[in-house]
Amino acid sequence: MTSKPLKTFNDLLHQNWPVRKAKSIRNRLVEGNFRSHGVVDGLSFAESLQRTGSRRFCFTIAFNTPWVIDALTRAWQLYASGMTLVVIDNSSSQPARKIIEDICRARGVAYFGLPRNRETNPNRSHGIAMNWAFHNIVRHLRPELFGFLDHDCFPVAAVDIPKLMEAKVVYGSKWPAKRGLEGWFLWAGLCFYRFSAVQGLDMDFTPRFERGMDTGGGNWPLLYRQLDPGDVATVDRKAVGLQLDGVEADYRMLGDIFFHVRGASHRKSIDTKRYRRLMSDHLWETYLGGGDGRLVRDF
Repeated sequence: MTSKPLKTFNDLLHQNWPVRKAKSIRNRLVEGNFRSHGVVDGLSFAESLQRTGSRRFCFTIAFNTPWVIDALTRAWQLYASGMTLVVIDNSSSQPARKIIEDICRARGVAYFGLPRNRETNPNRSHGIAMNWAFHNIVRHLRPELFGFLDHDCFPVAAVDIPKLMEAKVVYGSKWPAKRGLEGWFLWAGLCFYRFSAVQGLDMDFTPRFERGMDTGGGNWPLLYRQLDPGDVATVDRKAVGLQLDGVEADYRMLGDIFFHVRGASHRKSIDTKRYRRLMSDHLWETYLGGGDGRLVRDF
């Protein structure tokens, strides 16, 4: 755990203008290099999605956790309507990629493996993966609606996102900038857009920590700042505590529709097989019809 004096020093360092500038240049180079790889494959994948006839797509960025993709793909079959789920794999583990691809094949879900992502910060890695998907898939696809759902955020009640977006430009979980700074952003784990409103924008889902915004904050000056309140449909969120066989767990519910495990790829409290098994068991037994359709039992 980082000590408070060290954290204070790091915060002050990151507020230093030359440091911020250097980090910004570094981040742009990493993101630009990553986005330039696999462009032809992205175009080909977009063309394959076009051939499905769907015009509304929900993308999820997978990362090293097959058990959550197992739950998400099953939950999507049970509860979601009006949008096609697509798994974009940002996993650093090749064995995890293979299992995730097999899950998608078994459930008839479109799968695309991203090029190797060398960004080590989990928030930025997620953000540049979303950027890759937007610029190399969505822009070619030109859907009516598109958006992103966290890989560990599962619908557990009937949901029709296109219906929720009627007469709206965006839909999602809205977060204000921290530290009293101006602005807001849609949480990267639940954000949906009308493509006609963003097709001319250089969308940027990376964080803006210096402005008090997490992953997705890069779209504040590009899009969110310009929106009227009536253009935005939002979903409320609440923290929920849970006891799982003597283990204290917590998660978020969004709009009484989405069950968000929170940090399934990196949060320390989930970094045990027992916790993951207990959480998975709870999801399957409570919301997903028991274990008969379960594909992953190794945590």
